Amino acid sequence: MKVGLETDQQHRRLVLKALLWMTVAAGSLFASLNIGRELWLLAAGEAFFVLFALSILRIVDRTEHLKWVMIAYLVPFFSLMVLAMLLPGTSSTVFAWIQTIPIICYLLLGLRGGFWMSLVFISLGVSAFSYHFGAQESLLTMMMLANVAISSMAIMLFSHIYERSRIKNEARLIELASTDNLTGLANRMKLAEVLERERSHAMRDNKPLSLIMLDVDYFKRINDQFGHEAGDRALRHLASVLSSRLRETDLLCRLGGEEFAVLLPGAALEQAADLANDLRRHLSKRPLELGSGQQTMTFSAGVATLGEDGQSLDQLMQTADRRMYEAKAAGRDQVVAAGQQYPLKAPDPLLS
Repeated sequence: MKVGLETDQQHRRLVLKALLWMTVAAGSLFASLNIGRELWLLAAGEAFFVLFALSILRIVDRTEHLKWVMIAYLVPFFSLMVLAMLLPGTSSTVFAWIQTIPIICYLLLGLRGGFWMSLVFISLGVSAFSYHFGAQESLLTMMMLANVAISSMAIMLFSHIYERSRIKNEARLIELASTDNLTGLANRMKLAEVLERERSHAMRDNKPLSLIMLDVDYFKRINDQFGHEAGDRALRHLASVLSSRLRETDLLCRLGGEEFAVLLPGAALEQAADLANDLRRHLSKRPLELGSGQQTMTFSAGVATLGEDGQSLDQLMQTADRRMYEAKAAGRDQVVAAGQQYPLKAPDPLLS
């Protein structure tokens, strides 16, 4: 979902900015200390990386290639960590930075990218630690190496589990936010997202795209006569019946109350009107079971098509909505698709 992706990108920008500022502060400190220890190569690498981090900070908020910027930062960042492990005179405590690799990778690169970069640099880090500090083949050294390797893999494992769980929970929350609770159909937010995507495809491939707006006829009578629970059953019944007649590529949405919309990729105005009529007849032949009797359900619909009736969701909905109210004004249980003059008078609330 576009909103979810944008939120995720913004989160990663904030994490990267925090890491860059920490790099500037820590890199400046360690470069100064390593100059005092005459570790010139390491000090030069840290000073260069401070300047590199400052240059990335200037573009991080506006770049459209955030993933590649993060990789361009992380590869030399982690390489510098491994280099520190190999240079003579460095302390074993530098390995504490190696163990931050999986956390940083999963926060910035997500599940797949985080896994592969973590695996590569954790392996290099453990190998460097083993090479530098494991020259003495003693039991204590072997235990130290085992602890380093196991603790590093544990951090990587926990980071992987956390990121996978986070992705699943985020997807579930997005699904709930874009779903109508009563009918299980998509809601208006989902309609806006899908229409934007399908509109781009339609314009690129020069294909039609149409929208049906429909409103249940005499819905208030069902509520008044049988109660609101029956009204809810009626809406679920309509959702089930109409869904069974649509293609997988079509999107049936509940906009609110007894008003629904159907987005039809690849359907021209005439095709969409024919489908709307087919849906209307199909629903009327499948009455709703209420108590000991049956209630026939019908709807009035208006149809609009991308291009001649508008370019945005609001424009298409406005046109289709006006035609839907013309269908109601003409006697209900019918579809209006084209040929109307606008603007129309405000719809009469008694017609719904």
